[in-house]
Amino acid sequence: MALTLRRPAKFVRPGGYIMNMLLFLIAVGAVIYYLSPWSPQPTTLLLDAFNANPALNGLILGVLAIGVIYNLRQAGVVAPAMRWVEAYSESVDAKRARLPRAPNLIRAMEQLLLDPDRSASRVSAESTRAILDSIGTRMDEGREMGRYIMNLLVFLGLLGTFWGLLETVNAVAATINGLATTGGAAEDAVTQLIANLKEPLSGMGTAFSSSLFGLGGSLVVGFLDLQSGQAQNRFYSGLEDWLAGNTEAIERRGGQRVDMPADANPEDLATAIYNLEAALGANTETQIKALAQQNSELKDEIRALNRTLIRVGGGE
Repeated sequence: MALTLRRPAKFVRPGGYIMNMLLFLIAVGAVIYYLSPWSPQPTTLLLDAFNANPALNGLILGVLAIGVIYNLRQAGVVAPAMRWVEAYSESVDAKRARLPRAPNLIRAMEQLLLDPDRSASRVSAESTRAILDSIGTRMDEGREMGRYIMNLLVFLGLLGTFWGLLETVNAVAATINGLATTGGAAEDAVTQLIANLKEPLSGMGTAFSSSLFGLGGSLVVGFLDLQSGQAQNRFYSGLEDWLAGNTEAIERRGGQRVDMPADANPEDLATAIYNLEAALGANTETQIKALAQQNSELKDEIRALNRTLIRVGGGE
């Protein structure tokens, strides 16, 4: 028999966070358009930066696109889980035969709530913690991929920086060697110097352009990761509140288990607490009396032992 949880589930939809992500992407796109040759004030700044090293910068933009798509998916993955939990809480079918298959995020909770071998009407505190730990672990695994993409963008930007600086150093060294071995008029030497400076400047372009795309992409992915994480945290908090409202409270009274549902009458709860306190008080008083009796018997035995030792010592 499936568990029957009485409290309805209420969640904050991830649509607001997805909208924030889309608005942020639109703002980034507007900045890119303003710096493009097709803007009202055409400029080739970004195009020239990309052409400084098309292979590396193209790789950075590809990783950025993957990060954007992945974080949008992470923000939307909680929506099917929300719908499943809401459908479960609103279902009147005891067996939940019409429920769709739960998404992977809450698969462990589905197996527990729809377990036919369970006859309880509420979820125990241990089961609630196991469900939340399982969902939290799966969320953390998904976020690790987003953080890896963000760190990868930073790494690619730094890689391009050192790559460009290495090219610059080598080109400057070659330029100096060329000046040392070049003879002729001063005008020819200046012309040769200007021609040789193209290589160092090209290396600097690679360094700064890759840093620009890498760090900018990391900023974009970081904001999207923040929004997707908040959407998942909202779902986790709502699920935790829903499960807490349907978790049985277990106390001990005279060696017997007492189950108190979350929607129990406050007077019944007060009576149960009073009975529990009375039982604990009586049990404590009994233990104190037994301990006092044991101490008294121990003192009598010690006195008898002392008298015996005194007699033995006097006889000797």
